[in-house]
Amino acid sequence: MRQVVKDYALVAPIPPGNYSFAGNSVGCKEIVCHLWKESSAPRTLLDIGFGIGDLARIVRARPEHAQWHLDGIDGFHVACCNTELFNKKHYRHIWHGLAQEIPAEQLASYDAICLFDVIEHLDVVASKALLRHLLASLGPNSRLVLSTPLFFWPQDHKNPDDLEEHLIGIPAHSLVALAPLMYFIHSDFLVGTFVFSRKSLDLIDGFVPTSDKAFDMNAGRVHLESLGLKADDTLYFVNPA
Repeated sequence: MRQVVKDYALVAPIPPGNYSFAGNSVGCKEIVCHLWKESSAPRTLLDIGFGIGDLARIVRARPEHAQWHLDGIDGFHVACCNTELFNKKHYRHIWHGLAQEIPAEQLASYDAICLFDVIEHLDVVASKALLRHLLASLGPNSRLVLSTPLFFWPQDHKNPDDLEEHLIGIPAHSLVALAPLMYFIHSDFLVGTFVFSRKSLDLIDGFVPTSDKAFDMNAGRVHLESLGLKADDTLYFVNPA
């Protein structure tokens, strides 16, 4: 990992260039505002694949989150050249690197680890390994927030080495099997956002993504309905911590 921002200050040179910044997600980022009953308490969050910094924008828009600190990591070099974003001082630390490179002891220090539309960019083996690593590294009261399409959503590269290609789809049962604390499923795009605790590590074998591109949105909806779940833009609280 290469640190780009440290303690809200840019610490790495950013070469001049005609950069184009993209990388948002359909995941319900507002869900982080419901992770704790006391929202004004100091919190630290890690934004894996921060893209254009939309999670930080949402958090910083709420005065009650003034004591929250956000760190970000992104594997796409261009995302780590966004001086306009960094000058807003929304992120405490920024690294250029992959989530797999983050030491477990560092992960354990966060109150919440967020992967908004990230895991579908890994293959079946790597996605499960990352999820296991993150769950195993959670502190006893920490949360893992994960959003992903609940089907195979085809997406290719837009730029060289941008990590944009989708390699897997994740059926809803793979996330329900991990006993989420809460979830939200986008009605139009069938993207689910789920919140987990460290207890989900014991259920990791239930996480079974697919590389079958025939598992399209329609198949994902049929599967979701077979589980008795709804894609209705509602935040559901389902399992006590």
